[in-house]
Amino acid sequence: MNGFPRAAILLPAWLLCTVLPVSAQLHIGEVSAKGNGTVSSGYSATYGNQAISTHSWQAGGAATVSGAFHNPNFLSYDASFYLNQSRANSNFQSISSASGVNLSSNIFAGSPFPGALNYSKAYNSEGNYAIPGLTNYVTHGNSDTFGINWNENLPDKPSLSAGWQVGKSQYTVYGTNDEGNNSFHSINLNAGYKLDGFTTGAFYTTGGAQSRIPQIIAGLQSTQIDSANNAWGVNATHLLPYHGSFSSTFNRSYWDSSYLGTSTSGTIDMVTAQAAVQPRNDLSFSVSSDYSDNLSGQLVQAVVTAGGFVPGYNTNATSNSLDIMSIASYTPVPNTQASVYFERRTQSFLGSSYGVDSYGASATYAHALLGGTINGAGSVTANRSDTMGGDSLSFSLNENYSTSLLGWNVTESFGYAQNAETLLITYMNSYYNYSANVRRRWGPFNVSAGAGGARTALTDQPGTTSTSETYEAAAGYGQWITATGSYSKSSGQAIATGAGLVPVPVPSPVLPSSVISLYGGDSYSFGVSSTPARKLIMAVTYAKSTSDTTLNSIASANQNNEFSTLIQYQYRKLDFMSGYARLEQGFSNSGLPPEVIASYYVGVSRWFNFF
Repeated sequence: MNGFPRAAILLPAWLLCTVLPVSAQLHIGEVSAKGNGTVSSGYSATYGNQAISTHSWQAGGAATVSGAFHNPNFLSYDASFYLNQSRANSNFQSISSASGVNLSSNIFAGSPFPGALNYSKAYNSEGNYAIPGLTNYVTHGNSDTFGINWNENLPDKPSLSAGWQVGKSQYTVYGTNDEGNNSFHSINLNAGYKLDGFTTGAFYTTGGAQSRIPQIIAGLQSTQIDSANNAWGVNATHLLPYHGSFSSTFNRSYWDSSYLGTSTSGTIDMVTAQAAVQPRNDLSFSVSSDYSDNLSGQLVQAVVTAGGFVPGYNTNATSNSLDIMSIASYTPVPNTQASVYFERRTQSFLGSSYGVDSYGASATYAHALLGGTINGAGSVTANRSDTMGGDSLSFSLNENYSTSLLGWNVTESFGYAQNAETLLITYMNSYYNYSANVRRRWGPFNVSAGAGGARTALTDQPGTTSTSETYEAAAGYGQWITATGSYSKSSGQAIATGAGLVPVPVPSPVLPSSVISLYGGDSYSFGVSSTPARKLIMAVTYAKSTSDTTLNSIASANQNNEFSTLIQYQYRKLDFMSGYARLEQGFSNSGLPPEVIASYYVGVSRWFNFF
């Protein structure tokens, strides 16, 4: 018998023989440290229809160490480590046995030159490929990140800060043979200074990212997106008479992105300015302006920043936008404010020029009602287009209310808008959203329920609708039982990125259909947990999701089922634990049957104060 199996078998006996409390404090010279954690050992089995079954006696655990050198304001640190942790033997949310480390430290925290470092690395950990409003696809893989930040804060001197971050991840989607990856790097520099009544600032950022989108998401083949960006800018603010202030900014940004042998790049200059005065406590005036010399570039950059790509889009053609708005606000009585405003927007886009004059009014109101508080806001705006002629009307309403009524805690909110502004004058957006929640307690018994939903679509543009609905409920009786359940439904348009599907960040008609992914589906989950005896925990959870995705005319019907149980009993510093986790996930266009992977664990762990 070799050393590792022998140690794994003897470890439970050693744990049982060391039940008495153990604690200590470590001091070595000017180094102070404290640490705690768990050491565990037990039988583990993993099996599935696309993986070789394994059976082993497994050792694992988790630990946290923190401390300082000389003084916490000179150097402090925190480190956490975990080995062979999963939802079957711990609270780590992983179907696989994950291992890793997280490190962070602060140096010179009590000086004008504070700094910080962080590092994390994970092996075989569970991840998610995001689907808006639905249960995410489950992935597994490795990742690591590293970052440094430093600051300078000398009295009466410019303040400076600098940061560098880098990271990467590689993952595989359960139910496919597809692999994906993400990597990034960035540098951030910031400066600030006060001079002759002006508060000034400047910044510079540069970085890049690379993402490989799995074939199951991208369509016919896995695709890789590479992007690079940098930006710099300056800003200044100054006080004005009548309790006023003025501020202005200038930003220049550049991006370069490539996808399937094509590339896009561009530069955007943006200037903003705002001024506001308040001659009386109940009266204020403001004016603002925003100018961009590359409106097409703004659209593309929004997609690139989200992790997507816009092929064949000409950002070198002349395009620009100018927005000027003035507002006068008046507070006639406490808790009520009324405003009137005028806005002029002009845009040059795709060889055409557009302009809109908008003028309207808004009001906000807050008041006590039935033992609670209600807040509301509404606006109405008339819009006249230079090119189309005639007027259109837009309006919005928002309200929220919270109270305690007959022992029930009630909160709700509602929002609605018709013909609201978008980034482009040529498109308007309409939407609604709502949410409500109630909860009540009768001694040890408690119950709660909630619902929410949203819908958004471009006015008069079929096929641009996105919707979501969510319902949830929970009930419990003391420590004896707690039950939860939820249901969600979602559909809409998105762009595929290395980290998941992202709702389209710009008016979708300006994007080619080749980069638009259609999605829709529903998911539900429930869970039951109980602590029938002191230090005894039992829990069961189940979640199921079905969805459909379509990209480049390739459709896929997808499913995800997850089930897990956990039983844990604590005796002094010993935890006896048994757990089971199962995942079933499949995609119809993968050509493979749904993958099933399950793990079982039974073992014991011991909690320690190491020092």
